[in-house]
Amino acid sequence: MGQGKAVEEEEINIFRLTGLYVLESYILKARSVIWLIGMLWMASCLKQPGNHVPEIEALIMDPTGNYTPGSDIGIAAMVTDRDGDPLEYYWESDGGLIHDPLQATTVWELYTKAEPYSYESITLTVSDGFESVSRTRTIQVSEGLMMSGHTYFEGTTIPVPGVEVTIGKFSTVSDESGHYAVQYLKEGNTLVKASKAGFETYESVVYVDNPKSTYHIPLSSSTETHLLTGLIKTVDDITYGGLKVVLLNPDGSESELRGVTAENGTFQIATVPDGRRDILIRNSTPGTHFLNDSVIFQIDQDDSGISIDARIKIKRTLISDFYMSQIDQWEFDGVSSDGFYQIGRGQMMSLKEFISIPEDAEDVMLYLNSFVIGGCDMVGRLPSHRVWISNEDSEYLGGISWGGEGNNFSANLSWYPAETPTYLNIYGKFIKLHLELFGENTCVPNPLWRIYQIEFSYYF
Repeated sequence: MGQGKAVEEEEINIFRLTGLYVLESYILKARSVIWLIGMLWMASCLKQPGNHVPEIEALIMDPTGNYTPGSDIGIAAMVTDRDGDPLEYYWESDGGLIHDPLQATTVWELYTKAEPYSYESITLTVSDGFESVSRTRTIQVSEGLMMSGHTYFEGTTIPVPGVEVTIGKFSTVSDESGHYAVQYLKEGNTLVKASKAGFETYESVVYVDNPKSTYHIPLSSSTETHLLTGLIKTVDDITYGGLKVVLLNPDGSESELRGVTAENGTFQIATVPDGRRDILIRNSTPGTHFLNDSVIFQIDQDDSGISIDARIKIKRTLISDFYMSQIDQWEFDGVSSDGFYQIGRGQMMSLKEFISIPEDAEDVMLYLNSFVIGGCDMVGRLPSHRVWISNEDSEYLGGISWGGEGNNFSANLSWYPAETPTYLNIYGKFIKLHLELFGENTCVPNPLWRIYQIEFSYYF
């Protein structure tokens, strides 16, 4: 954590301009030294018999503790003189600036470069014109509180580096990750200010009360951010209204910058920071079937703003057959009963026409809900039954077969080209679907595979 640099600001009398301030500071100090030398000389020359030396009873400080670098400490002298002589005062310190060194009450401003845990002293000399007396008060400099955080683009956690952050009398510059840290702060309300060329200056009063406070600074810019517009649709130009479009933060969390698609699929997001950004598209529309609930696209936002066309994939159902509702699509040499496809041993049920699977489709899925008649208590096994796919040359492209215990049977069968051998890859091909019952069974001479529901789909 970096240490904040001091914000150099002194005030002496009514002089505020830097040149006048420095000049007055030196002039005042020179006059004070001359005055002190003169008073000591006069006291040594004019010392009168019976004169009583002034008494410095106390040096009272406000506040009474927690003196951090740069602190303004009110200090007052309680002085008595038995003779009632007019008194003259002179304060001096190597550890800070004294606003009015010739008054009984003044302000001692510790230097911002004062080291924590070091000791600093202030000395008061009082003269009645004949004799003088001095008293010193020593304090220990405390570490104070620290505030740290990040400078971000407003509404995001995208960092803004190189921002000058000023808190009270101290300042620092945020690093490449937008992080800043300022030390030596006192408890209480403190002005936080952040500035950088091309950004609006940020100012806010923040209450500091924690040894290590965290405060993130949002920055806005009309030159470093631009409007993002776009169109979201499927490959065949189907659009959906109500899709949420969100700018993601660098850690993948959602920012506050977002938009919603209109019915024609268009959207816009204001003040998107320039650079490479990730945009999340989320489906919240009931009754639609998207490949994923959310899709992430990467964009390159520049100083002119951009418009993007984002493609989403939706579920395309090729077969959806309930209780033989699409029997005309099948070559079926079995028998039907009560609206069910019943496949006997050695029989097969195949699609009549080839169906095309696009090469860049995803998540081809076969769903079956069926019942097998033919198991027996003695063996506890079902006859083998399988689903398989062939290409236009009647070549086997893969499938799955079952035996096993139980009669009720449902399954989801997926084809993923990246996770299966090449010969199972059905993407970019024309295929046929086949259902078949085969194998021997010693309990039931003529087992049946009863099909309730078949669904075949992919996302594209």
